[in-house]
Amino acid sequence: MTTTTHTELQQIAKQAAAYIASLKGECDTFQIDGATISAVIAYEAEISEDEGDYWTAPSWGIEWETVSVEGVYDEGGNNDTEAAEWLAKQLN
Repeated sequence: MTTTTHTELQQIAKQAAAYIASLKGECDTFQIDGATISAVIAYEAEISEDEGDYWTAPSWGIEWETVSVEGVYDEGGNNDTEAAEWLAKQLN
């Protein structure tokens, strides 16, 4: 992996993390485009709900969540598996 690709992946990871945080547990598959590469990322989560009782209010929380990188593609449409594995490690 080149230094340019690594730097671009770091930017994509930051953007993906910010987007995932904004999802608040809702599942989504999305694409983030960099200058020379694009990443397709799938986010899945399960939300648990607590109905509350006399002393506590109802609430919810994320039971589990996972991020998978479906692919990291260069300008020619070629999948870079090394970059996809690196990005998946950063996001999980």
